[in-house]
Amino acid sequence: MLGSLAGRTDSSTWGPTVTQFGVAIPIVGLSTSLLRIPLESVHRRNIPTFANHVLASLIMAAGVQVVEPVLWRYIPFGGAFTSCNFFISLALIAGTISALCTPVKGSSPQQANRSLLTSALFISIPFVVALYSKSQAPCRTPPLPTTYYGTYRPPMANTSNLMMTGYRLGLLSPPTTLSNETEPAVRNSTVNLLARTDSITGTIVVAEFVEEGIRYLRADHSLLGGRWIGERAYGEYLGDSIYGTFTQQEAVRMVKRESIRDGENALVIGLGVGIAAEALIKHGNKVHIVEIDPAVYTYARGFFNLSEPYAVHLTDARQWVHEQYTTLQSMPAVLFPDMATNDDGKGTHSPDTEATRFGMVIHDCFSGGGVPSHLFSLEFWDDLKGIMTPDGVVAVNFAGHIGTPAARAIWFTLEKAFGRENGGRGCRVFHDRLEQPGEEHTTQEDEFMNMIYFCQKDEGFVSAQSGEKKKVEFRRANDRDYLKSWLRYAMLSSMLDREVTMERITGLTSENEGDVDGSEWILTDKNNRLAEWQHHSAIEHWGVMREVMPYSVWEIY
Repeated sequence: MLGSLAGRTDSSTWGPTVTQFGVAIPIVGLSTSLLRIPLESVHRRNIPTFANHVLASLIMAAGVQVVEPVLWRYIPFGGAFTSCNFFISLALIAGTISALCTPVKGSSPQQANRSLLTSALFISIPFVVALYSKSQAPCRTPPLPTTYYGTYRPPMANTSNLMMTGYRLGLLSPPTTLSNETEPAVRNSTVNLLARTDSITGTIVVAEFVEEGIRYLRADHSLLGGRWIGERAYGEYLGDSIYGTFTQQEAVRMVKRESIRDGENALVIGLGVGIAAEALIKHGNKVHIVEIDPAVYTYARGFFNLSEPYAVHLTDARQWVHEQYTTLQSMPAVLFPDMATNDDGKGTHSPDTEATRFGMVIHDCFSGGGVPSHLFSLEFWDDLKGIMTPDGVVAVNFAGHIGTPAARAIWFTLEKAFGRENGGRGCRVFHDRLEQPGEEHTTQEDEFMNMIYFCQKDEGFVSAQSGEKKKVEFRRANDRDYLKSWLRYAMLSSMLDREVTMERITGLTSENEGDVDGSEWILTDKNNRLAEWQHHSAIEHWGVMREVMPYSVWEIY
C-alpha cells in the first residue's frame, strides 16, 4: 500500500525512498537498540547515552554498507524466498533478538516492567506488520487468473505536480474533465492478472490492460514485451508486437551474406515474449534461445504463442557463449562449421553438448532501463564471434539516447570486435521510431529510443570487383519477410531510411574519424563503465514506463 501511494508521485527517487524508508525503520531501529545494549554495558560510565545512540547508528550504517551487496549477490531469490519474506524475516529476527536481550535481571520493578513492555512491542510490531503484509498483494498471490478494476487520473494541462499528486492520492478532488472538456479526468482501468512469480530477475507478471488492448510481460517496473489483443489484434487471438523494435531485429535475415543455408542455426540472447524468436522459427531456422530467467521462457511459451524452439539454454549468456566457444576451439575444423544435425531438426541429439555455429544472432538484454555490462565487453564479443559462421550477423539492441557515452562506447566496442582489421565488415545502426505520414525520418538527441546495431563477420570473403572487403549491406524486404504482419511491413520496409550515422553516435565527423581510434571508449572486463553511464537513462526509463501504462496498472502485480 505504501509503495503504491509513493509511486503515484511519479518520481523514481522519492517513491522508492519513501517505501524503503518505511521498510527500513523497524529493521534499523531495532538493530540499533540491540547494538546499544552492549555499548551501554561496556561504556556506561564513560560515554553519554546520546553518544551510545550515535555510535550504534554509525555501526549499523557501516554494517549495512558491507553486508547488503553480499546479500543481494548470493541470496537465491525466487520460489519461496521472495523479497516479501526477506524483509519480513529481518524485522522479526531483529525484534525477537532485541526483545530477548532487553535487560531485566537486576533492574528495579519499574525498570523491569518497562523493559518487558518494550520487549513486547519489539516482537509484536514486526509480527503484526508481517501478518498484514503476508495477507496483501504482492506477498499473497490471489487465485489466477483474476481481474482488477480501478481508475487513474492522467496528467492535466496547467496542473502543478503538487496538485496532480494530491489528485492521485485522493487528497484533492479532481475536475470532472480535462482542460479541453472532451476527455474525462478520471479514467477506468481493467487489468486481467494471468500469471505471476518471483523469479531470479524480479517479479515476472503476465497481465492484460483491457482498455488499451494489450497483453504484456513485465519484470518489476520494466516491460519485456507484449502483443495486441481484442480489436487491435485484427481478428487474431494475439496480434502484433506492441513494440516495433522486436520486429526490426528480424532484419538480421536481410543482411547480404555468401553462405546462407536453409534451416541454419540462429541464436537469440534475451527472449522477452519471443517475437523475434518466433519469426525465425516460422522462417525455418533452428533457433537456440539463451535466457537467464526460466519464468520468462515459461510465460513466453504459455501466454504469447512462442513455438517450441530447437534448443533452450536457461543460463547466463556470458558463461554459455564462452563454453560454446571453448568447445569449438577444441574441435577440428570442418567444411561446414554450423554443425550437422538430424533431418527432423529435433532428433535425439543433445544441443547442450554439441558445438554450434550461428549464421544469425539477436542480442537483446535490455531490461529495467539498462543492459548488463558484462554482455557488452570486448571479451564477450570475441567469444561470440568464435561461434558464428564466417559471414555471420549479430543484431544488438540498445535503448537510450543518441550520442551518449553508453551509445558511443557500444559503437566503438562493436567496431573494434567486428572492424575490418579484425575480420569483420563493421557495423550499421538503425533506430525504431516510425514517423507519422508526411513526417521526415528525423530523430533528436534527447529522445529515448531503441537503436539496433547490425554487425557482421567477414572471414575471407572478398569482393571480386574491387578486391576490398565488403561492408554491411541489406537486401530490400519482401512479402516473405512480413509474415502477413502490418507491423513487420512498416518496420522492415522503411528500416533503411532510419539509419543513425556514425557521426551522430560518436560525435566525430568523417574528416577527423581517422584521428581518433576510440580506444578509451572500448568496453573490456577490466574497464567497463557501461553500468555507470546508464544510471541517468535508467531513471528516465522509469518515467517512460509510467507514460506507457498508468500507475493503476503498474500497481497490479
